Amino acid sequence: MVEKLRRRIGRRAAPADTLKRPYGRVVVPEEDGTFRAEMLEFPGCIATGGTAAEALAELEEVALAWIESALAKGQAIPGPMEEQEFSGKLVLRLPRSLHRKAALAAERDGVSLNQFILAGLAERVGERAAAPRAGEWRKRAAAG
Repeated sequence: MVEKLRRRIGRRAAPADTLKRPYGRVVVPEEDGTFRAEMLEFPGCIATGGTAAEALAELEEVALAWIESALAKGQAIPGPMEEQEFSGKLVLRLPRSLHRKAALAAERDGVSLNQFILAGLAERVGERAAAPRAGEWRKRAAAG
């Protein structure tokens, strides 16, 4: 991926240029009042700050160091998730017992196994994305 990008632009991409691409950045409030920022595509690339803006600013510095370190070790820099294409197909292996339970539950609900699994996955992903916001709202309500 890195070599393909380097060939496409005709030179070695500088770490600062790499960060101009649409990488996923997430800021999460911590219980102690600070904020944690993460670069989703770079494992372990985490920074903290007293405010969300400080955490994001620190994340940019940490991400530059992360990229430089990975390049020095000869590792590829992952591309942004936003630029990746997804086919919509997923091969899934699961225990036979779970497969049977899911098939029976789908039949009971009158839907295909595919639709049953899709609904469960959509519910879980939506629940996960909303959970930090809901938790933060409860903390504010309890404090105020």
